[in-house]
Amino acid sequence: MDTQYRQGFSVPQLFVNVPSDTRRNAKRYIDFARQAASAIEPGIIQRIATHLGLSFVPEKEKESEVCFINSEEVRPEFRLSFAPVDLTDYILGILHHSYTARDKPLPETDHIMIPYPKDSVVFWEWVEFGEKLRRDGD
Repeated sequence: MDTQYRQGFSVPQLFVNVPSDTRRNAKRYIDFARQAASAIEPGIIQRIATHLGLSFVPEKEKESEVCFINSEEVRPEFRLSFAPVDLTDYILGILHHSYTARDKPLPETDHIMIPYPKDSVVFWEWVEFGEKLRRDGD
């Protein structure tokens, strides 16, 4: 793993102040996630995708009756792609764990450093944690 990957990646401050009504409304959150992910340098998202062996897709694929590979019920190690909402939930989970849960103040900079996920299993664990926080309202 190269040095840059170990150092983490920078996300804009907009990830910090997600309005609670946006978090609880699925359509609003998906729109927010799309906007927030577009504020991250595309090379960073590509690096995450490559490292995890996943494809980054513009939106989650709808579950079909034929293929369940991207279903939430499929174990993380078998998923093939992630979407802006997954990346946003990952970041939300990391931010909560690193700052809110530890009563540490968030940096007052324009960008905050987020660690790259170690592997796809760890990535999906943080996605699940961030999604739970979002749905439960912290």
